[in-house]
Amino acid sequence: MSKKLGMSTVFLYALVAAIAFVLVMATVYPLVVPIITKLLGIAPTPPAEVPPGYIYSGNLKVNLNTYDLYDDNVQNPDDAVDIKIFHADGVTIFGTATTLDGSDAITGQVYSIDRGILYLAVDHDSGTTEYFLDTKSAQVSATYLTALAPKDIDADGVLEHYWKLDVTSLAPLQAGETQKEITLNLYCMPADVTGLDWTATINPTSADLSGAAYIDLTAEGYMTAVTEGTGFKVVRVELTLPTAGNETYVEDGKVKNVWVQIGTNRWTVLTWQPAQDRFLVWAATDVTQEVYGKDFFYARGVGTTWLTYKVHIQGANFAALASWNPTLKITVINPAGTISTITEAITFTDT
Repeated sequence: MSKKLGMSTVFLYALVAAIAFVLVMATVYPLVVPIITKLLGIAPTPPAEVPPGYIYSGNLKVNLNTYDLYDDNVQNPDDAVDIKIFHADGVTIFGTATTLDGSDAITGQVYSIDRGILYLAVDHDSGTTEYFLDTKSAQVSATYLTALAPKDIDADGVLEHYWKLDVTSLAPLQAGETQKEITLNLYCMPADVTGLDWTATINPTSADLSGAAYIDLTAEGYMTAVTEGTGFKVVRVELTLPTAGNETYVEDGKVKNVWVQIGTNRWTVLTWQPAQDRFLVWAATDVTQEVYGKDFFYARGVGTTWLTYKVHIQGANFAALASWNPTLKITVINPAGTISTITEAITFTDT
């Protein structure tokens, strides 16, 4: 019994001694290490910091990734892009790439005259199937990228997606480094512009349309033939009047307070253009340029009626059983700049 007690006591002492050693070392180690390293001539490696007033110049490798807006999978539009990085003057080329296959990078020299500022331009070719998303890309790569107004950097009449690339946050090269390396994550929306169509759910009728008091009516429908996880860009929305005589409903005041909504976009101030017999609902800055298009994206799990339209009027003084027959027309542009239109005939009918 006494032998067992003696061994237990020894073990207890050893445990207490070990704990005491750990506590002492935790206190003493930070104080002792600098002294020992100094005596031995070993300089600890400080963390890389940007000295006040320092701006990086030197070799730079820019890794390029593209991600799918739908599910953050890496995309490889390897036949669809022309990427250029420019120096601060916006003219001198830092480096180029013509594919994005998941392993692409542009390497070049940042000059001191750049003051840490470069520019990134992305152009499409005729085979592209992805829309590049300027704002989303800048948000994800906010350390380096700021979305700028599109720019025709190669003077071919087509505007490129354009960002400022700011590397002023880079620290000086450390021992063993020959270049700095950064990664830019560019986001894309896969394009689906084939076979798009509207399906009407409500073409309003009312016996009160032939009355003197204005009544509110709204036509409704939704977009079909779009694959989930894809989308398209619209550059113009119109309400045309192809039926002869329909323009008089507007000009005589039988129809007023017209507004149009597509998805969450509602336009309440429409421009009546009598020469074209249409309401111009909305138009991009330049309808021939993909970069100005308005994005419509079929997100995960939102259902097949994800994109709806509404056309609202106030109507009165229709002839008995008469109809007003506008056509909702949207102009779609694909990533390569090819334009197509989608139309839906709408009726507002007195009964």
